[in-house]
Amino acid sequence: MTLATNQTMSVSNTIQMQLREYCQNPDMGLALTNYAKEHQAYNHPLFEALRTKQISRASAGRLLKNYDAHASHLRRLLLKAATIMPESAVGYILENVRNEYGNGVDSERHQLQLQDVAFSTGVSPQDYRNFSVERAVKKFIKAVTPLYFPIEQHTAKHAPLFNEQTSTFSKAAIAAGAITATELMAVEEFKALQIAFRQFDLQDHIWFDHVRVEEEHSGDSIALALFFLNKHQSFEAVEFGLKGVLNANMHLYDGLLATLTDK
Repeated sequence: MTLATNQTMSVSNTIQMQLREYCQNPDMGLALTNYAKEHQAYNHPLFEALRTKQISRASAGRLLKNYDAHASHLRRLLLKAATIMPESAVGYILENVRNEYGNGVDSERHQLQLQDVAFSTGVSPQDYRNFSVERAVKKFIKAVTPLYFPIEQHTAKHAPLFNEQTSTFSKAAIAAGAITATELMAVEEFKALQIAFRQFDLQDHIWFDHVRVEEEHSGDSIALALFFLNKHQSFEAVEFGLKGVLNANMHLYDGLLATLTDK
């Protein structure tokens, strides 16, 4: 099975600020969602592949190992993002964090649920550990880090050009846009993943409760973004984080798509 990759090559590195105009719609939350949905990440070939391709056990294991790598990094970034939020905005993040970590029950952590999906397909724990993380997924991780946590010391080390671009933007608002993009796309990801794992009869596994959970989280993240749009008019900063993560997701989806090709 041969699948097209490197879709990121067609993504422009220039971020054109348009969100302010989009949000002239009185339903600003809907406008924000519709704006995000125009990005080509929503039409990445990964989603069609997940919905239509037969996936081998090994490919399923590689797919989940790479999804785990990106999700684990985002969980940690979410914790960091909470530390730079205004006190009145932190509440929009806390439920998401607690849910990811099993609401205080270690055995119910979402990472363990994901790994159980892999093991339930027949992938051994040793093979799962040995699967490599795709280069494109690593590029995603590097790209999103300074968007979630855009403080001077961090961006100077990991993305010096980014640090110059954001010098006049609200750091917390950038992180809010980044979180919103992640949660909106997560809904699409889990819907497609659930379809893919029907072939292993795992579509009802508890991990796929994320289809519902991520819809709830996306509502919280939109509320977080609206906090900065309505109260602080931080359109450019929110858009910078939102569009930056959507661009980075093209790397993520290239990497996940590559795992579906038998090696």
